[in-house]
Amino acid sequence: MAVSNDLRKRTITGFCLILVILFFIWIDWVFLPLMLLVFITFANNEYLRFWHRKDIYPHTLAVLLPAYAIPLLVYYEVPLLLPFSIFFFFVCLLAVMRYPGARYKPNFLAESAAAIFGIIYLSLLPSSLIPLRKMGFTLALMPLVLTWLYDTFAYLVGSTIGKYPLAKNVSPKKTWAGTLVAFPLLLPFTYLLSKLWVPSFNFVDVVLVTLGIGVMGTIGDLFESGMKREVNLKDASKVFPGHGGFLDRMDSLIFNIPFFYLYLILQQ
Repeated sequence: MAVSNDLRKRTITGFCLILVILFFIWIDWVFLPLMLLVFITFANNEYLRFWHRKDIYPHTLAVLLPAYAIPLLVYYEVPLLLPFSIFFFFVCLLAVMRYPGARYKPNFLAESAAAIFGIIYLSLLPSSLIPLRKMGFTLALMPLVLTWLYDTFAYLVGSTIGKYPLAKNVSPKKTWAGTLVAFPLLLPFTYLLSKLWVPSFNFVDVVLVTLGIGVMGTIGDLFESGMKREVNLKDASKVFPGHGGFLDRMDSLIFNIPFFYLYLILQQ
């Protein structure tokens, strides 16, 4: 009964999230960057919470200001080399100005690294959804749909027949059975969607995309789980019933969206 209730809660929450995300991708215009800004805001709070539990306090402005700017720069197709260099200088300047740290202890290296990584993880990688959307609505949908399907297959198989943890010290509930069986289950869906949405894909592309979605999504999931495990948290937050926080819900997509976008670029 507990599993059934948990599954029902996850399904309802996940369905509502999918509808919201699909709406913003469909409507596009400036609403897609705005959706990313909302994600960055909440995900940043969760991300900084990880560091705060280790008594490390990255400067909030050092993360948020560049993170807010990147989706808008990407949307208006501004080359990122110069702005990112300015952001890097900005982070370094703030780190120097507040040395030795927010809590008057020598956390200079940790706070600086946390800020720079946060900009990449929370903003730069997810912002690849914007150029992907400009390539086409269905192209933007494909990594999302495939990720949701793979996660669903892995969860159902793992919770049913999974016995051996994939990474016991990081995510005990993720099993080898769920992870591996999800690949062949996803393959026909990748093939079908590629025929409908990406006719240029051949069977090799279908296999590679299926493997990439599964591998990169799993790494993204385990990476976020590792951060939570490091600071003894079960969920990044409690925003979404049955799903935890923004990072819990988007951890696989943060890796899969840029993977799929780069694959399309290289495949052209």
